Amino acid sequence: MMKPLLWLATAGLCTLLSGQMANAEGKGGLKPVSEDAWDYAKARHLLARAGFGGTPEEVEKLHAMGLRKAVDFLVDYQEQPAADIPLAIESPQPVKQVKLDRKALAKLGPKERQKLIQEQKRKQTQQRRKNERQQFTELRQWWMKRLVESPRPLEEKLVLFWHGHFATGYRTVKDTYAMYLQNELFRKHAAGNFGQLLRGIAHDPAMLRYLDNDKNVKARPNENLAREILELFSMGEGNYSEEDIKEAARALTGYTFDRRSVEFMFRRQVHDDGEKTIFGKTGNWDGDKLVDLILEEPATARFIARKLFVYFVHEDVDEQTIEQLAAVLRDNDYELAPLLKTMFLSEEFNGPKAMGTQIKSPVQLVVGVLRSLGVKQANYTALAAATQSMGQELLQPPNVKGWDGGSAWINTNTVFARHNFAAPLVTQNKTSGKKPVRSRGGGGQLTQRIDIVGLLEKSQSGTPADVVDYLAKALLVTQLSEEKREELVNFLNDAEPLPPSTQWKSQRAQVNVKLRALLVLMMSMPEYQLT
Repeated sequence: MMKPLLWLATAGLCTLLSGQMANAEGKGGLKPVSEDAWDYAKARHLLARAGFGGTPEEVEKLHAMGLRKAVDFLVDYQEQPAADIPLAIESPQPVKQVKLDRKALAKLGPKERQKLIQEQKRKQTQQRRKNERQQFTELRQWWMKRLVESPRPLEEKLVLFWHGHFATGYRTVKDTYAMYLQNELFRKHAAGNFGQLLRGIAHDPAMLRYLDNDKNVKARPNENLAREILELFSMGEGNYSEEDIKEAARALTGYTFDRRSVEFMFRRQVHDDGEKTIFGKTGNWDGDKLVDLILEEPATARFIARKLFVYFVHEDVDEQTIEQLAAVLRDNDYELAPLLKTMFLSEEFNGPKAMGTQIKSPVQLVVGVLRSLGVKQANYTALAAATQSMGQELLQPPNVKGWDGGSAWINTNTVFARHNFAAPLVTQNKTSGKKPVRSRGGGGQLTQRIDIVGLLEKSQSGTPADVVDYLAKALLVTQLSEEKREELVNFLNDAEPLPPSTQWKSQRAQVNVKLRALLVLMMSMPEYQLT
């Protein structure tokens, strides 16, 4: 009998990863992969990395396109319909002056009148905060729904990447509308132009608030945004001087936002309009010109190329590869699509160093299982709570550096959270008649109601071996060993064996119970933690 929790131990996952990497050879540089090498496994890998995975049928469709058309299909996602998921978010309004009946007030003494007015203001403030909390819940639910349902998976994968790159936390910003605008900014430029995105960040109310640039004025320059734009957002440590940071802060003075409309505002009266020297170039630079200067620096293209390569391919990247990708970025005026296509079409992306060697982030883990099983209805608030319990809270990265990723996703606490997510996800079924199971992440009930019998009927999988092979094809990017495959098949043939497929309709509830248990086992395996 399998021991899923032991299988999920950190050491076991690391052993699996080291085995994968031991078979990979780094050759240096980036070469295009041959069209002849394109197969189902590479199509599944592409859909998992340039998105969050998909059903075997969706992978087959991508495979049938051929390598280059498949890459174009995912990267040129503007040709696909946008996700039609409405959201009603309003900008926060200040507490209005309380209007009370003058006759009633006249009957009260000064202290009583003041007390009544203050009480009314307190109630209005409480209501506004309650509305704000509700809006934030709806925003996170909306984004999680987009991650699962959008017909443009790479778009949402890139929004998630930019959210971790330009990390901004709601608990500091305290404004749902500002966080929504930033999320849409990432979506607008997701695979577009990095220069335009960086300029948008310099104008972004959420970022300006998060890094205190609304307090950056000529008399008291604040260096927070200037430092992070250079160190974390564009160039990387060691490619600028402390004097560059001070001068960049001066360039960003006056860059703030209107708190009522949550729109960018340039306060010229507090902007330092004196000459500044940044990267050895002197002029009366402002924040927009600062972005231009940053884009002119060779380190910028290298830094962004490296971040994207590590996110989509693997961490063990050589400098020759980075130089090639940086050249693609510079030659295309910082348009991101050519760089993405170059990566996805490379031997490096389609080789053993990349395939099945990346630990899934919590969002990849949660969204991936729903996309892989074709589930379209879910309690998205509960799913967001589940990712939070695993260490990735959407719209609230741990700090301005974002999430570390990689092996940092796996520790004693998150290992059990990952396992505990599986059972509530699949326990309830449309035909079982049981009450939904509550998520241990604290987000309510997971009401996905996965009908595994229905999935297998479509695939015409009937025998225990067929069932295991189909679910492995849907859920895993690495090949199951014969030993583990046999254990899974034996699980379906134990004391209460799986009945013949001809009896599934009459025993649907009982069969789903058995299949759900199998699914939980597979999702608890270290192989499922990899993409």
